[in-house]
Amino acid sequence: MARRHRRRGRHSFKIPVISTAILLAQLGLAAQRGGGDWKRTAEELTVMYTGYDLNAGGWNPQRLTEGYGPWLVKGLIMKVARPLGAAPRMPIRGLPISFS
Repeated sequence: MARRHRRRGRHSFKIPVISTAILLAQLGLAAQRGGGDWKRTAEELTVMYTGYDLNAGGWNPQRLTEGYGPWLVKGLIMKVARPLGAAPRMPIRGLPISFS
């Protein structure tokens, strides 16, 4: 008896909208604080994700919450929303967008 093979649909790359928005917002905030200088912008991003400011020589927990706070909120919302069936439906098929 021959086995039947199910053809799986072609999966395409989808752009994670919320994650991209979080990263762009944090990059914009770091660029604003860095004054447009790319080195200072990189330092500001480092402070956001480590909580340690090398220029001031100390810890800055508020900046740490700016870096990880949005990711924690996104994770909590996704944990609650997905089991409740909140899978977003796009009205136009074929758009490479994901809301995760």
